[in-house]
Amino acid sequence: MKNVRIWFEKKGSAKYISHLDLTHCMARALKLSGLPVWYTQGFNPRIYMTFAMPLSLGSSGERECMDIRLTEEDFPTEGIPEKINPRLPGDITVWGAGEPKSKLDAIAFADYEMKLETPDSALLEGKIKGLLGGGPVIVMKHGKKGGKELNIAPYFSGLTMDSTRRDSLLLQVRLPCSVSGSVNPGLLLEALKRWEGIELYTEITRKRLLLEDFSEIQ
Repeated sequence: MKNVRIWFEKKGSAKYISHLDLTHCMARALKLSGLPVWYTQGFNPRIYMTFAMPLSLGSSGERECMDIRLTEEDFPTEGIPEKINPRLPGDITVWGAGEPKSKLDAIAFADYEMKLETPDSALLEGKIKGLLGGGPVIVMKHGKKGGKELNIAPYFSGLTMDSTRRDSLLLQVRLPCSVSGSVNPGLLLEALKRWEGIELYTEITRKRLLLEDFSEIQ
């Protein structure tokens, strides 16, 4: 048995594919690829797949990963992407594969990029600074167990902004992202809507997943 970590990006129209549909896409691609994938045992065998933290619907990801197992221990990983990609829908691309060096449940943070379309990027930057620097910023965070109020200001304290483009404001932020709890970057958009009455078209991209020491997961 050989453990393999597959790296892929999910962008464009594929960002609207749910995590469940992504799982189905990957299972079908692996089945058709001819790879010696390992199936779970039991009444309903299925290809073993374990994904890192699921992306929110509507968000893109550049360095997403999932783990599979191969039944041939000496099978080379270099050719795996070219076997899977022809069976995947557009805008989902496998770009690498190798043996995992860290556990998926060790993921603690994620880096995000947010592109906010606006007619005046400098003005929007000022409003965001004023919002986050003016005390608690309470929004409703929704989860499987219902909603709860959350002060997002501390989580966005390290936010950086680039207003050099007149038609958009580019944000970079690092947020908690783990099995014990995550903070969605889209909560900032909820805060802008609630506290400033601003609604913006935004592109959100998860750039990388990080461990507790801020190193990238490998």
